[in-house]
Amino acid sequence: MEKESQAEFYYDNEADANRQLCFVNLAAAVLSLLLWAAYLFGIFTIPKHFFPVVCVLFPVASIVLLIPLFFVKTEMIRKPGFKYFILFSLLAVVAAINITIPKHAVLLWPFAILFANHYYNPKIGKVVYIVTIISMLICMYLGMFFGEFDQNLLGGGVIDGDRIVTVETFEERKEMLDELLKKGNNRYIKVFIFYYLPRTAIVTLFFLVSNILNKRTYQLFGEKLRINEEFQKTKTELNVARDIQESAVPTVFPEDERFGLYASMDTAEAVGGDFYDFFMIDEKTLVVVMADVSGKGIPAALYMMQAKTLIKTYAQQGLSVDAVATETNKRLCEDASRDMFVTAWIGFLDLDTGVLSYVHAGHTFPVLVKGKPAENRVSFVKNKINTVLGGLKKAKYVKQEIRLEPGDGIFLYTDGVTEAHSVGGDMYGEARLLSFIDDNTGSILGNDPCRSACEAILSDVKSFASGAAQYDDITMMWVQRM
Repeated sequence: MEKESQAEFYYDNEADANRQLCFVNLAAAVLSLLLWAAYLFGIFTIPKHFFPVVCVLFPVASIVLLIPLFFVKTEMIRKPGFKYFILFSLLAVVAAINITIPKHAVLLWPFAILFANHYYNPKIGKVVYIVTIISMLICMYLGMFFGEFDQNLLGGGVIDGDRIVTVETFEERKEMLDELLKKGNNRYIKVFIFYYLPRTAIVTLFFLVSNILNKRTYQLFGEKLRINEEFQKTKTELNVARDIQESAVPTVFPEDERFGLYASMDTAEAVGGDFYDFFMIDEKTLVVVMADVSGKGIPAALYMMQAKTLIKTYAQQGLSVDAVATETNKRLCEDASRDMFVTAWIGFLDLDTGVLSYVHAGHTFPVLVKGKPAENRVSFVKNKINTVLGGLKKAKYVKQEIRLEPGDGIFLYTDGVTEAHSVGGDMYGEARLLSFIDDNTGSILGNDPCRSACEAILSDVKSFASGAAQYDDITMMWVQRM
C-alpha cells in the first residue's frame, strides 16, 4: 500500500510537470510563429533560396510544439513515457531550427536540458544532455550544408587579403564539406572543432548549473514525499481510530416506558477518544457513561475501548458506582507506559425511585432539567469532582446522588460542546449551553424529548461554529425519567 502511494505521488508530480511543460511548448510555438512573421515581413533578412524552407519549417515546428497541449486534460498526461514525448519533440524542433538558422538559434540548445531537470530526476537530465550534445554536433554539420550562411564557420578561416573567403552556393558548401570529412582537411577540421567546442562548453555549463539546482530540488521533493507518506499513514490511522470509536458506542436506543434516552457523537478530523455507553445491570438499574480519553488516534481509541470495557465489566459484577470507578482507575493505572487518562461521568439510575448515584471523574458538568416549571428549572450539577481515571492509582472516588422526578432530564456531554469555537475565536461555553437549554426547554422537549433535545443543541453548536474547523468530537446524551 505504501509503495502504491509512493508511486502515485511520483505520477502526480510527473503529471504536474508535464502540464507545465505543455504550456511552455505553447509559449515556444507562439514565439516560433512570431519569428516566422518577422522573416515574412523582412524584419530578419534571409537568402532568397532559403526562404521557402523557413516558410515550411516554422509553422510545422509550431504544430509539433502544440501537439502535447491536446493531452493536458487526458490520462495520457500521467503516462511515464509522456515526458519523453514532450522533451524530445521540443528537442526535435530545436534541432530543425538550428539546421535552418544555425547563427540565430544556437541559444535554444540548453532549453531541453533545463526543462528535463524540471522532473526532479537527475537521470532524465543526463539523458537529455547527452542527446543534446550529439544532436548539436549533427545539426551543426547539416546546418553548414542546408542552413543559413554563417561566414565564421563556412569561411573555414581562410583569409584572402582583407577578405574572409565565403562559401555561399550549395556546390561550394559541398566542396568544403568534402574537404572536412572525406579529405580531412586540417584547416576545416580545426574551425569545425573550435566552433563546436564553445557551444558544447556553454551547454555543459547550463547542464551543470541546472543539475546542481536539480539536486536541491530533488531533496525537497524527497522531503515532500516523506511528509506525504507520514500524512497518509496518519490519515489511515485516524480512519481506523474513527472506525473503532464509532463501532464502540451503542446506536440502538432502548424503548422503555420508565425512561427515555438518546445519544450522538459527531467526530472531528483529529479523532480523540470520546465515548458514551448505557446498559441495564438488572431490571431496575440503568447505567449511563459519558467519557473522554486524552490523546488522539489509534492509541486513544484503544485506550477508550479498554476503559469502556472495564467500566461495563465492573458494573455488571454488581459493584457500586464508586467501586466501579475505583477498580477501573486501578486497572488503567497498571499500564504506566501510556501517558493517557479518562475524564468520565458514570451514573446508576434507579428507575423505581429516580435516585441517580454517580461519580464525577474530572468530566464536564451535566445539566439537570426539571420537568415541571421551577425557579431554577435548568442548572448544572456541580458537586464534588474526583480525579480523572488512569491518573493516580490510589485515587478515591466518592459516590454522590441526585433525584430525578418524573419528567426530569439530565444532559451529559463532552468538552467538544462547550469548547467549540466560532470563526472569530469565541468559545461556545457553559453559559451559552445553559441559556440555550433554558430558553428552549418547552420547544425541544416534544414527543421524542431526548432526541429532539440533542439535535437542537447540536444544531446550535454547529451554527455557532459555522465556518470554523472542528477540532474535537462533539458527544452528548440526554436521559429522561418518564
